[in-house]
Amino acid sequence: MGLFARAVPVASDYQISDAMNELLLALSRGPVADPPWEEFLRLLGRALGADFVTLILRAPREGDAGVVINSVVLSSEVFESYNESYFAIDPFVNLPAGEVYTIDEFMAPQEYYASEYYRQYVKGTGVRHLMGADLGDDLGNSARLRFARVEGKPNFGAGERSLCRCLLPHIQQTIRLQARIARVESERSLFANAVDRMAVAAIILDQSARIRHSNRAAERLLGEGHWMQSEQGKLRLANRADNQAFRTCLEEVMEAHLRGEPAFIRALRLSGPESPGAGVLMRPLPLVAAPDGSRNPSVALFISDPSQPREAPHEVLMTLFGFTRAEANLALLLANGATLDEACEQLGISRNTGKSHLSAVFSKTGVTRQTRLVQLILRSVAHMGE
Repeated sequence: MGLFARAVPVASDYQISDAMNELLLALSRGPVADPPWEEFLRLLGRALGADFVTLILRAPREGDAGVVINSVVLSSEVFESYNESYFAIDPFVNLPAGEVYTIDEFMAPQEYYASEYYRQYVKGTGVRHLMGADLGDDLGNSARLRFARVEGKPNFGAGERSLCRCLLPHIQQTIRLQARIARVESERSLFANAVDRMAVAAIILDQSARIRHSNRAAERLLGEGHWMQSEQGKLRLANRADNQAFRTCLEEVMEAHLRGEPAFIRALRLSGPESPGAGVLMRPLPLVAAPDGSRNPSVALFISDPSQPREAPHEVLMTLFGFTRAEANLALLLANGATLDEACEQLGISRNTGKSHLSAVFSKTGVTRQTRLVQLILRSVAHMGE
């Protein structure tokens, strides 16, 4: 074979036991399981001979219960007492990342067993031996793993520490993926709420017009059912002519999607009596290869309904412009199309009082016309506030 011959791996080099395969599958399901992580922690406890396993994804602190997941919950009182009180005096913390320690390797046993934490909290649970590992990466994702054995059992040995150390990189990677999913979901929720606050309905459709996702503004319109409905999960416009035009635009946008043209846009102004002035904008989503090999075609719809009022927290308007609450109430009604007389009637105030409030609003915003005031409020960031 010569000097440059290389050993060829054999299948046996990659074989794992059924128990390890089950454990790793449970780990991959951990963040999305229901309830999250508990199956994995239970199997991990069995693998390491631990009576209790705890995963701390966010440590408790005053005013924050954190994210603490247990393979077994002794009682709600024990769980809550740690979160509310004893976490602050737990000495088995700040372990070197990626290493596995038993409590007696980390600190003098006599010091631990004499500690207030052990005497007031741990001893009453029957736990005698502890093993732990802290995880962390350069992205700021951190977690703590703690294992416990009850009185009468031997301490964790070299075999358990070695197996735990081997699993730590896999656990760390799963926690990193969970954190990334959580950040993406948090950002998606934030932007979806912002679209809701602007009274814009957003719907994701597949190529058969089946609704795959809708925001709260869209769900409100679908629930009202005046001019758009969901029929067996598919979007349909109530007006026949509008629905035909919608289907034509949808086909054009879907074809652009399959051609890989995400910048392709179609807009449709609805003409039916149920939806005067409403507009629909359609654009293709970027192509994404699905696990089954399909192209997963989909289209985003953005629907503007002039009849839906714009919402804004009064506190935000008061902070932005220095309005009093009464002035903020008036300004928001005017921004949603009410005349001064209509706004005064809704607020239960006289026209003179309304004119006085409006004069103060003009003075504080620097505008002199009601139409300019409406533009100012509608284009402000006030609608982004909850």
